[in-house]
Amino acid sequence: MTIKSIFGLAATGFLLCACQSNTFQIDGFARSFEEGDTICLMNESQQPIAISTVSQRKFFFYSEIKEMGLYSVMAKQAPACQVSFFTEPGIITVELNSEPGTSRVSGTKLNNQWQQLTDSIALMGYQVAKALRHPAADSTAQKALAHYVDSLHRQMSACIQNTAQRNKDNPLGRYINENYKAPEFE
Repeated sequence: MTIKSIFGLAATGFLLCACQSNTFQIDGFARSFEEGDTICLMNESQQPIAISTVSQRKFFFYSEIKEMGLYSVMAKQAPACQVSFFTEPGIITVELNSEPGTSRVSGTKLNNQWQQLTDSIALMGYQVAKALRHPAADSTAQKALAHYVDSLHRQMSACIQNTAQRNKDNPLGRYINENYKAPEFE
């Protein structure tokens, strides 16, 4: 057996073990925070379970998954600056920003889908807010505006329900099904 094949087998074994791991790692980026700022890892009950500090605009967490669920990371000095993510095996990338609503998560299947859903809902919410900033001049315009906002609301609901359906057998789908009540449209 050559040294090359030994390294190949070792690398393959490492990858197989890593894929079956019951741990997650958070590689965090905190570019808008200062050196030494405190970052908290919060469980589903929003209780801190681990603390890290910003070093060279980065932070790091490594934890065993006790139960897959929706956790969050937040800046202690700015609690509105937080991002939610699903604990699942693998490396989760978190970009924590000081402007609320701009933080991001990626790196694992569930978290990529969670961020995609979050981005879609935020975009449609922005479109609703933008439309409502321009009051209708007459009843015809009022009806058109109401129809447009209703259409966006329906699209949001469909987006959430489609994500739940695609993920019905994993924590993301279960989370949506347990926490989202679809509106009854007329």
